[in-house]
Amino acid sequence: MKKRYVLFISILSLGLFSGSCSKDESGREEVDVIDKVVESGKLQFDVDGKTFVSTTVQAIVSVSSIAEASYISISGLSSTNGGFVQITVPSSKVGTYTLKKNLSGAKSNLTLAYSPTSAEYSAFIGLAEEDAISEFNAFDYKDTASIIISSIDTKTKKISGTFQFTGIRSNSNNKLENKIITKGSFKDISFTNAIPIVNNNTFSAKLDDTEYVSANVTSSSIMGKIAIAAIRGGVESIIVNLPGTVKPGTYDISIEKSYDYSLMYIKNATEKGVFNADSGTIVILSHDTTKKTISGTFSASFKSFLTTEKHEVNKGAFTISY
Repeated sequence: MKKRYVLFISILSLGLFSGSCSKDESGREEVDVIDKVVESGKLQFDVDGKTFVSTTVQAIVSVSSIAEASYISISGLSSTNGGFVQITVPSSKVGTYTLKKNLSGAKSNLTLAYSPTSAEYSAFIGLAEEDAISEFNAFDYKDTASIIISSIDTKTKKISGTFQFTGIRSNSNNKLENKIITKGSFKDISFTNAIPIVNNNTFSAKLDDTEYVSANVTSSSIMGKIAIAAIRGGVESIIVNLPGTVKPGTYDISIEKSYDYSLMYIKNATEKGVFNADSGTIVILSHDTTKKTISGTFSASFKSFLTTEKHEVNKGAFTISY
């Protein structure tokens, strides 16, 4: 299960962790927080004795009447070396969020990731201590995660807050590594209410013999991997993950052997709503690494680690720019 975290998808969050908030008549939600010194429109944090300052920031605040479809996603990217940080909060409200269980014993599914460069084997992922033990046998890992969404202005569409966490990963030599992220802050970051649409991307598939019609298709190339997500509703998605150097050919899907070629179906934003393809095939028809375009077909059977529910996807096809 360790490599499950290699498949970190920035737009997705699992579960719901409630946070307290108040709202004034200006359309701005706020909580009290000690403000950090950060330039408006920027995201920054300290790691390894240096300050990471984003050159590009994207934020999404998705609000839905269905609680599990609401989330906040914030991505900060450095154009210098492709390093990034990703924060996904399973709520669209201001408040303080951690990875600790709530009073009812339910897990928080806050998602945090940091990659120093775009060439990394995998990202450093923030985990609760019990998850670090179960996933990595990391008994000395200390969870420091805390995300404060301090304001969301629905009129100006700006969001501010602070964050910190300790990321863990198993590197290419199967050795554990930690990164401690401190003094994280973002101030007056512009946000949208949906993932930006890429007009020239196409994606089609049948889910359980019913046409899967996505509202948006998004793609990215990061950490040497290509991720394609076809999204409908707030969270429901079919996700295809491929190596960035993939060539035309036929590739088997097997979560028991490798995550290099993998598919996921996200039914909803709960722990039991995540399904991994345990068998299937991806066929790459073309891949132009210069123009950054790729096309292919796929079919797969999906299962969950937490439920006996299963799903089938067939007649999948995509033509993507990334």
